[in-house]
Amino acid sequence: MTERIEEPAPTNPEDLEINFVIDGPVPDAARDRARDMIQGLARKAPRPLLFARVKIKIDEDRPPNEDTIVQATVDVSGELIRAQVAAPTPGEALNTLGERMGRRVRRVAEKRRTARKRPPRTPEGEWRKGDLPSSRPGYIELPRDQRVVIRQKTYAPEKASLEDALFDLDVLDYRFLLFTDELDGEDSVVYESDEGVMLRRLSGGERPDLPESLPIEMNTAPAPEWTVSEARADLDASNETFLFFRDASTGRGAAMYRRYDGHYGVIEPSV
Repeated sequence: MTERIEEPAPTNPEDLEINFVIDGPVPDAARDRARDMIQGLARKAPRPLLFARVKIKIDEDRPPNEDTIVQATVDVSGELIRAQVAAPTPGEALNTLGERMGRRVRRVAEKRRTARKRPPRTPEGEWRKGDLPSSRPGYIELPRDQRVVIRQKTYAPEKASLEDALFDLDVLDYRFLLFTDELDGEDSVVYESDEGVMLRRLSGGERPDLPESLPIEMNTAPAPEWTVSEARADLDASNETFLFFRDASTGRGAAMYRRYDGHYGVIEPSV
């Protein structure tokens, strides 16, 4: 049974409101360690932390090397930072989570100092290397006839720059991020791949005026036009983590992805 614990509102880092969600046989020491981590972030953040949430779950049905899943989300004065880690023990998971969240807080601080909406250039060959792919939780394998498609409208109608999309992909700890490119209004997706970070546009082709300084490659294939049912059938038959497609009912870009619980999610425009 999930236990929800809320702590007092903040006046300083030690009193920061932290919402804990504890699931499974999680030791009290893990919650104390998570609190110390969040308070450390509050001291390093460029602006006050308004809210923090930590989820710690021990699922003994998962493989032993990832039966502890820890997720943290903090609000740095309106800028959300998120990370999720899977590891054999709460201590190992929290160590990795703390390092990752600290890096993201530093990136937010750098963004604020430079006053430029652009992710700082990662040294060549080091773009998120050794970070997310090795420590994210794996997917629970459900029989196909038990998988449910959960629709959610999560990407806003406001247009965004490519630089902002790359920044959010990193600090929100996503595998992919859908956005509407402010350059020309094209629905697009940035995502992780074995070749690095990729950009794909709904209609395919190269993106005009792609900044050479950005560590990103183009996938020039146009997105297939599918119904949600067709997208599900393709995902069922593949090993992909997500599929970017043109929704046949709206003509807009959408994505179907594998959820960690074994079901599928669909992300589409809010309008």
